[in-house]
Amino acid sequence: MDELFVTDEVADLICDHLVVREHQLTSAPDASGPRALLCLVGPPGVGKSHIAQEIAEQLDLPLATIRLDRLRSPDELFGNEQAPGEIMGAVERLGQSEIVLLLEEIDAIGGGWPAASTPGKAISDRWAAARAALLAALTDAAARRTFHDRFFDVPFDLSRVLVITTARWLPDIPPLERGRLDVVELAGYVDDDKVAIARDSLAPAMLREYNVAADDVEIEDDALSALVRSYTAEPGVDELDGLIRKVVRRALTRRALRGETDPVLVAIEDLGATVGRPTRLGLHRRRREVPGMTAGAVVRRSGGVLGQIEAVQMPGAGRIRILDTAGADLTGRYAIVPSYVRSRLSDLGVSARSLEEFDTDLLVPASDLPGDEGSLAIAAAIAMVSLMRDRAADREFLAIGGMTAHGHVRRAQGVQAKILAAHRGGIRRIVLPRQNEHDLDSIPSQLHDAITFIPIDDVGQGINVALR
Repeated sequence: MDELFVTDEVADLICDHLVVREHQLTSAPDASGPRALLCLVGPPGVGKSHIAQEIAEQLDLPLATIRLDRLRSPDELFGNEQAPGEIMGAVERLGQSEIVLLLEEIDAIGGGWPAASTPGKAISDRWAAARAALLAALTDAAARRTFHDRFFDVPFDLSRVLVITTARWLPDIPPLERGRLDVVELAGYVDDDKVAIARDSLAPAMLREYNVAADDVEIEDDALSALVRSYTAEPGVDELDGLIRKVVRRALTRRALRGETDPVLVAIEDLGATVGRPTRLGLHRRRREVPGMTAGAVVRRSGGVLGQIEAVQMPGAGRIRILDTAGADLTGRYAIVPSYVRSRLSDLGVSARSLEEFDTDLLVPASDLPGDEGSLAIAAAIAMVSLMRDRAADREFLAIGGMTAHGHVRRAQGVQAKILAAHRGGIRRIVLPRQNEHDLDSIPSQLHDAITFIPIDDVGQGINVALR
């Protein structure tokens, strides 16, 4: 699966699922018991559907796709007296019982994918029941062999149907239902892979769509690289796809208006007139090296995000307040940070006066991942100490991880997504909990060349690296 730009771990997990599934089918075809579904999880544009298509091609099986987020009624899954459901409809259309069935957006069945303004919105009880019934019917071997569609009203054997699901946001799937899935998480692409995808897949696909010869419009690699690094900040390639489409259309329009037929070469200097000025210059270029500021990475529904933590002081009575960029007061959740600083004043080089005679506010990036706030604790402590020592932290440095009151480092969530976001933002050194060191085996090899990773056990080690 190299052409899909997946990591070795992702490829291994997919192969594991396929091998185990085939062994179960051939060794005990009439057995009962659980049959997990492969579930590809990741933000938009990271290649979930493309992987399913590649699996179908490698197995030489036809592929049918059902967008669960576009269903209008649960009857569309299991059928009714008037029409078959989507599952049996797909089997009927393809004319065989051995197919690959892709169920997209299982976390958002019935349109339950929440809008950005309502991150806590959940799917209705009716749709939640429909998803539970769907998983029950497809993840039990006996139920698979007697799948019932209300339109046909006879049991049908779905044993040989390879069901692959996708999801954008795993926390939206209840834990009991997650247990029925073989989850494979896709954090996103590195920049070099995005350039290759744009050159080898996105641009040629658009030219075919417009019935244009492959060599009639060529976008130089430098221009593609600029689109990736200066115009997008996504883990996937959806936004990049839209930009390339705009570039190709503009090139074709200009050639037509000039009455030319020669091939068009789009260079980096042509981008300004087509897609405007760069919209994203990289956080490391915007972030200043001033006391009280350091990078902070979180996980949102759109993927890993690199933000910044800012600490400021004003005359007061020692009050400490911690807010996130969504306006939530997280002082209670981050109480461990000021407690640690107060308990280590001499070790950290912080004066008691800076805590007693001044109020301190910390602003941290908002996260969508439940419990992810703790992963910013080390970075928040660095911002506090940086401010109180009047010493700037390195702008190309990031700390990931939580902490205890005694300064021991605690494991973090979403490390792969955060590392990819850090790379997009120009981070060159990352400290992370030693308990997360195994996560480094799962990231693309290019990141090991671009970033120095420093596993730590104590918060003081991270502060020393950041402020050295």
